[in-house]
Amino acid sequence: MGKHSKNAGVMGAEGLTYHERKALGFGTVKERLGKDSLGNFYDCRLTLRRAVDPVCTPLGYIYSREAILENLLAQKKANKRKLAAWEAQQATDAAKAEDRAEIAREAELLAFDRVNHQGASAELADRLTAAIQEEVDAALSDKKVTASAINIQDHADRIKELKAFWVPSASSEAETKLEKPSMQTLCPASGQKLALKDLLSITLTKYVGGTESSCAPDSETEYIDPVTRDVFTNASRLVAIRPTGMVVQWETWKNCILPDGQIDGVTVDAEDAIELKGGGTGFAAHDKDALAEKYFALGAGSGLADRRGQNASARSKFGLRY
Repeated sequence: MGKHSKNAGVMGAEGLTYHERKALGFGTVKERLGKDSLGNFYDCRLTLRRAVDPVCTPLGYIYSREAILENLLAQKKANKRKLAAWEAQQATDAAKAEDRAEIAREAELLAFDRVNHQGASAELADRLTAAIQEEVDAALSDKKVTASAINIQDHADRIKELKAFWVPSASSEAETKLEKPSMQTLCPASGQKLALKDLLSITLTKYVGGTESSCAPDSETEYIDPVTRDVFTNASRLVAIRPTGMVVQWETWKNCILPDGQIDGVTVDAEDAIELKGGGTGFAAHDKDALAEKYFALGAGSGLADRRGQNASARSKFGLRY
């Protein structure tokens, strides 16, 4: 018997090959980010613009003071809303549990009366208790129980009243079980815990006509090392010094400031240095994992997926051609 061909295009093998699926845009599409997609070292991680009154986190992320304060305040308000919803659900669950316990006690008394005063058998009393418990679960639970005759009839009546029972908005929804929220605020960039007291005000020194001055957010001048007067770039390894907030190069910190143990008359040690996150350069050796990924369940060839440039970014110079 000859080979049963499974190549694309033959009878019974209309499925796409891996190469054809990738060419049509199915699966995960990856594209390396260029310099224009990466921020600068002095940009705020929230506004994506030059940081105004910059502050940094213990992990070295720079923010505008106003932006990060508004973000932390919004997180606190959201945490309070989540906590209130969780407490309300806990109170509702406790009330339901108390109702179940009370009805269970009444069911036991009713079964005891049937057995001892009306001559009912123990098996009949057990069935009565189980039926009562089933009705209680159906009344208090979000998942309606329809095993008993009463519940079946009630379910049939409700089905008749529904005009479009297949519409999600017309059907019942199971209650979502909420977890107790954490009241801790998080850093938007790293996802780690961040409190207001953890923020450090930093001073970026700019180069203006051969003199140094404080950081001017609206200025397009370059920032320099206040000690060596070297110009900062996105590839520079920068350090913020906790006691003063001064930003210097790593080499300046290691070779000049740390051996002396002080700067501007303030004593410092190795734990007072916060290494800042650098900006993007567009080079793989520096940016490393600057790669964008997006999964497409529908390829462009199906006609149902957006083509590049439609509800997306501009045409790629490196990725797929549609």
